[in-house]
Amino acid sequence: MPRSQVAPLRPSRRTSGFTLLELLIVIAIIGVLSGVLFYFSARAVYATQLRDGAIQVLTDLRQARSQAQRNTQGTTVTLDSTSTLAAPKSAYTTCWGTCPLTTLPVNRALGNLIRVAPYTSVNPASSISYKAPYGEVSAIGIVWEISSARIPTKFYVKTVGVTGKVVLSASPTN
Repeated sequence: MPRSQVAPLRPSRRTSGFTLLELLIVIAIIGVLSGVLFYFSARAVYATQLRDGAIQVLTDLRQARSQAQRNTQGTTVTLDSTSTLAAPKSAYTTCWGTCPLTTLPVNRALGNLIRVAPYTSVNPASSISYKAPYGEVSAIGIVWEISSARIPTKFYVKTVGVTGKVVLSASPTN
């Protein structure tokens, strides 16, 4: 057999591992996936903060109604006087009884970048008062909007009828 036809004695050299291009593609895929995961987890955190703020306002209004029913004095929950839908604020005041004569008002603050404002601009009720002993509201159909500067979701806290029952909703009507 001629020498040119003889197979080489050395085995072919096989490389093991990944090429630089393969590693860069894997790193890019991991980067995109982690960015998407961060975006959705941040939205979930903001949505939780918004829901917690709405529940805080709802709880304070329910407590105000309950206090008016149990005691012989009315209670009031008041938003900042400059709070509007165009410029919502993150603080409000609760007052049990005849403030400031018998009790001091309690200033409440909502979470990070969570705001509350009267929903209607026609009749903006920045205060909800419950009258003793039955806990009726001073005005019917008050709606407050709780919003966040970070996500477009909004919650609405509404008083229902003369009884002043308070409900939380994702819609300003119904």
